[in-house]
Amino acid sequence: MASRDNQTLQISVISLAILLILSLVGLVLLNNARKTADARATQASSSAQEARTAEAQAQAEANQYKIWMGFPEADGLETLQKSFAEDMASFGSTFDENSRFYRTILQNIYEENRKLAQSEGDAKSEVKSLKERLLATETEKDKQIAEFSKKMKEVEADAAAERNKFAEQDKAINAAKDEIAAQLAEQRTQIDETAAKHAAEQSSLNEKIAKLERVIEILKGNQVDPDPFAQPADGVIRYVNQRNGTVWINLGEADNLRPQVTFSVYDGDQSDALSAERKGSIEVTRILSDHMAEAKITDDQATRPLLSGDKVYSQVWNPGRQVGFAITGVIDFNDDGKSDLDQLKQIIVLNNGKVDAVPGEGGTIDGKMTVDTRYLIIGKHPSDARQADLRSSWEKMSSEATTLGIETKTLDEFLSLMGWQADRRTVSLGTRARSEDFPAGPAEDYKPMKTDPRANLFRPRKPQPSY
Repeated sequence: MASRDNQTLQISVISLAILLILSLVGLVLLNNARKTADARATQASSSAQEARTAEAQAQAEANQYKIWMGFPEADGLETLQKSFAEDMASFGSTFDENSRFYRTILQNIYEENRKLAQSEGDAKSEVKSLKERLLATETEKDKQIAEFSKKMKEVEADAAAERNKFAEQDKAINAAKDEIAAQLAEQRTQIDETAAKHAAEQSSLNEKIAKLERVIEILKGNQVDPDPFAQPADGVIRYVNQRNGTVWINLGEADNLRPQVTFSVYDGDQSDALSAERKGSIEVTRILSDHMAEAKITDDQATRPLLSGDKVYSQVWNPGRQVGFAITGVIDFNDDGKSDLDQLKQIIVLNNGKVDAVPGEGGTIDGKMTVDTRYLIIGKHPSDARQADLRSSWEKMSSEATTLGIETKTLDEFLSLMGWQADRRTVSLGTRARSEDFPAGPAEDYKPMKTDPRANLFRPRKPQPSY
């Protein structure tokens, strides 16, 4: 029983000890919480005081800014914004929106005022300089006026002297006029007598002229009227050496003839080269004198030999004048696949002609055709795809020739009328023959439309321009 009481006492003591400990721990925790709350309250009070101080400082700064900008301290943000918008609309409308601030505007206004002040200073300096120059000019003007007045007095004195001199000369001239009038009256009397004499002589001469004109009309009536449109020959064959194949013609150095010029030959009884039929051709080899040259026969017919008295005519050569030619197409004399354009140009130049236009690079035309160009010489049609540029110039020159009324001739026709023959290329046959010697060609060559149906006859030369 006593043991059980002791146990109960011990349990009570232990419980009380635990409660005491728990009470102590609670008191410690409450004390710590109180200290923490006090610290927080102190910190919050300090922060609030700092905030009030900062707010007061910010408000003081804002009021100072308002004073600097010219606003009352009592104005609020809405009033300031309205005033700012009105000021920017009035003073900052010319500025960029990102630059519309009081300071920026003041800086620009200050800069403009500085420039205006500087310009005003420069203007004042310029005005001062102009006034000085004006004063100098006025001084110089007064000086010149004084000199001019002096010269005017001298001129007036000279004019008075000249008037006196003129009066004396006028008096002498009037006396001379009276003398001339007397002489003129005497000469008129002589002229009237001479005119009457000449009238009698003129009447006699008119009677003789009438009789001579009648005789001339009778003589003309007995003659055949010449063809006014006949094309005259360039010259005449004076001598023919059939054995040596040479002739002599009545053209020479005085006619501006030179070697290698070729002529076509027609019968001497033909007066018009336009309708004459060609007998053959000759090429000048040597100039003998002013009006004599030797030539070799380059083409003739056994049934129609060249004779003395036959006439010669050239499409290219013209005494004292260069005839113009144009060339287009593929120029190949001997079908060797190589261009003979330079050789054709040389033939024309050797015959005292000139080349007005030829195909250029890229389909262009080197030179220019005019109404004075005599012929457009047409070679083979450039049908190859690689000859597009040459075909383009062909079309341009053919169209221009039609517009200008220039007659066209094929290359063979031109060379035939010139009496010139190309050296034909020869090819050896047999086992040594090569395929390159027989280049492929079109089935038939392109033939341009002729502008004159009488292609194998001589053509009249255009008259030489008077300008």
